[in-house]
Amino acid sequence: MRRVPALILAATLGAGSVLAQQAPQFHGFATEGFLYSGSNNYLGMDTSSGSGAWIEAAVSGNEQISDQVRVGAQVHFTRLGKFGDSIASVDWALVDWKLNQRLGLRAGKVKIRWGLYNDTQDADPGYLWSLLPESMYAVDVRATNLSQYGAELYGGQRLGDKLGEFAYSLYYGYYFYAPNDGYMEGFREQGLSFTKRPGGITPGFDLRWKTPVKGLMLGGSLMLYNASGNLVNGAFRQPLTYWPAYYAQYDIGKLSLVGQYMRLVQYTDLAIAGEARSIALSDSRAWFSMASYRLTDKLQIGAYHTRYLVTSSGQESDPANHFYDSVVSGRYDVNSYFYLKLEGHYIDGNGLGFYGFDNPNGLKPHTNLLVAKVGFSF
Repeated sequence: MRRVPALILAATLGAGSVLAQQAPQFHGFATEGFLYSGSNNYLGMDTSSGSGAWIEAAVSGNEQISDQVRVGAQVHFTRLGKFGDSIASVDWALVDWKLNQRLGLRAGKVKIRWGLYNDTQDADPGYLWSLLPESMYAVDVRATNLSQYGAELYGGQRLGDKLGEFAYSLYYGYYFYAPNDGYMEGFREQGLSFTKRPGGITPGFDLRWKTPVKGLMLGGSLMLYNASGNLVNGAFRQPLTYWPAYYAQYDIGKLSLVGQYMRLVQYTDLAIAGEARSIALSDSRAWFSMASYRLTDKLQIGAYHTRYLVTSSGQESDPANHFYDSVVSGRYDVNSYFYLKLEGHYIDGNGLGFYGFDNPNGLKPHTNLLVAKVGFSF
């Protein structure tokens, strides 16, 4: 992930040290993941032989410098096989000014609130799953999708007992494709070599409605983005793209039910020296449904099914154009610091998360995958 500009980080952390009224709060986690697959290699790792090359660690700090102003930042290290950085990078670093419940403003390197989990997918201790649905929250491209350089207006309003309450997020900023993630690897495997990594604007919004029905929340997001970058032999451009998502969550007692749907229509415009201009269309749809249940204070189980389909291909049955994943998962909290996760995946298709560099003999249409993870948090 691109490093946060020094000015933003200095302003964010320096203000806290000068004006602090309360001691800063620090939290963090570290995880080690082991993946084993029966056939294809997955997520840039040698999973067909068994791989422990998934390591994550993060430390975040927050400081309340006045009743209305907070500063904070998170440093994150990720190594996912070939993907990730050799040193830690800054996930987010911001100043948060909250006037009241209805209006607040965050500025700096700010997380993007899109769908249910985009802005929380960097916090492994907070959820049951070892891998969130690859169709929308792919860990191999998380470094690009997580945050932006810009500002976010946020807030909410209670509408009364008969109408519930809503929360909103409106944002605008700039992003860059992370240098060492799955997006850039996909470009390399298409034969594209950049002298300037692509990036662009990221306006968007998210609306969430806690309905009068106890435990039921409905929501929708729309992210817009474009991208441009320089190739060794030409230019790369993605015109403004609309990326909507619709979701629902229903919590009743120890049971939680979640569903989400998205559609992405994206054009890629290539101007390569000596070749005719090329404009390619990708129209993809995805959804997931998941259920989880807390058996005890320490033990939680769940399952989800997700589907991703490239409808513009005209060959949806081709394994390269779809990704169907059926998952069962469990989590056991050993104590307030350590936790264990175990998860099984049956994957039909290889439209997401599979790469040519570690599957030189081609891809088989089905993959069984086991994921085991141990985590520490404080």
